[in-house]
Amino acid sequence: MFSYELPVRYADTDAQGHVFFANYLTFFDEGLTYFFEHLGCRYEDLEAEGAMFVFADAQCRYLGSARFGDRVQVDVRCERLGRTSLTTAYVLRRGEDVLAEGTLVSVCLDTSTRTPRALPERLREALG
Repeated sequence: MFSYELPVRYADTDAQGHVFFANYLTFFDEGLTYFFEHLGCRYEDLEAEGAMFVFADAQCRYLGSARFGDRVQVDVRCERLGRTSLTTAYVLRRGEDVLAEGTLVSVCLDTSTRTPRALPERLREALG
């Protein structure tokens, strides 16, 4: 499992003063970017090698509320590794309080044809 901490910005919140619901998925996406980097597979390097990722599915279960000024932690782990896709699972926490749980299904595409392709071997090995 990989963990990434981020501050809740004022721009992340809505008129009710808590994080806008869609921004939890943005936090997951940011966690995925840094998870790849932690594995030695920076996203921009993968793109330069001809691989890009798009989301085929996104799930989020809201269990609590984060507000401006909070520091939250995004825990990321690979839940499923397919030939052209991977599913990552997320837990968003503020201290011991779990605020959200979810998953993202990322499909690997060829950058020139934008059609599904096999996951880059070095990413597959790092996730192994």
